[in-house]
Amino acid sequence: MGLRSRVVRVCVVLAAILVYATVLWLGMTEENRRSLAIANAYSSSGDYVIANVRVTSIEPAQGLLHERIRLIPMGRFATDRVTPAVDLKLLVNSVSGKQTVVFPKGQRIFPVDVTTLLSGNQNRYPFDRYLSDVELVVTAQTQKANSLPEMTAEDDESDALASTLVIGTSDLNQNETIPIKENFVASLPGIKFGGNVTQQDPYKLMHATISIRRANNVISVSIVVMTVMFLLAISIMVMVLRVTASPGAINLIPLSLCIALIFGLPALRNVQPGVPAIGALSDYISFIWAEFIVSTSAVVLAWTWIVRSTREAVAKRGQ
Repeated sequence: MGLRSRVVRVCVVLAAILVYATVLWLGMTEENRRSLAIANAYSSSGDYVIANVRVTSIEPAQGLLHERIRLIPMGRFATDRVTPAVDLKLLVNSVSGKQTVVFPKGQRIFPVDVTTLLSGNQNRYPFDRYLSDVELVVTAQTQKANSLPEMTAEDDESDALASTLVIGTSDLNQNETIPIKENFVASLPGIKFGGNVTQQDPYKLMHATISIRRANNVISVSIVVMTVMFLLAISIMVMVLRVTASPGAINLIPLSLCIALIFGLPALRNVQPGVPAIGALSDYISFIWAEFIVSTSAVVLAWTWIVRSTREAVAKRGQ
């Protein structure tokens, strides 16, 4: 073995080790790049409510984002960190369950599970993107009459599925809105979050706008799987073309490979993390074409063998 050949082999091995180590490091530090942690406070006074919001799950097929909210009263609204000194009411733009949750005075505050809508197209996997809005208002009982008019967080009646928070006069009757310090946290494997929290007057409403897409490692794995499926199909097609073009006896090994891939490609497709049902963009890029190429190659090779076998049988009978 020459020196040049040895150097090339060593370089290939070192490159493979480097790629492996890089992928391993990216996987170990992936959570920091896909997670979201934002905070925004409406007021710097000592009388406010902390709203800790954490994303618990996402359902792209149903267009739903699930969150868990925990309130912590502070200042004159608190007996302690888990017990309110007055009746608190949480208003949230949840699309399932109650949009209003009351925490009675002197009773322990419990976490609340809510669900907001996702807008996006799952069929664009792995390049699908989504948006969701989480709106919060907290009120407390007061002896003062509140004359604020009925209000919609976003006055848009064109969308029948809009889930903006509507604050009615009954919600504000004998109630005052409380400043909120919101802490929003989102971290789910395979999902990258982004967004911000803004304030809206005069209701001290906290509006979190969340953007969601697939994490970089999910997109990379999906692209690799799509590439492998397409290369396997092309390789099988080239084998079949060479066999059918040769004048000798038909080699049926490519036919067995075709049959194996017809059932193996769906399993390889499902390796993609979080892949939806068949019909997504990734399927039209690779999977559907790979299945078509492999199936067509199997049919062509099978009929080529049938035709040649028939001709040989006829030729033998004619001798």
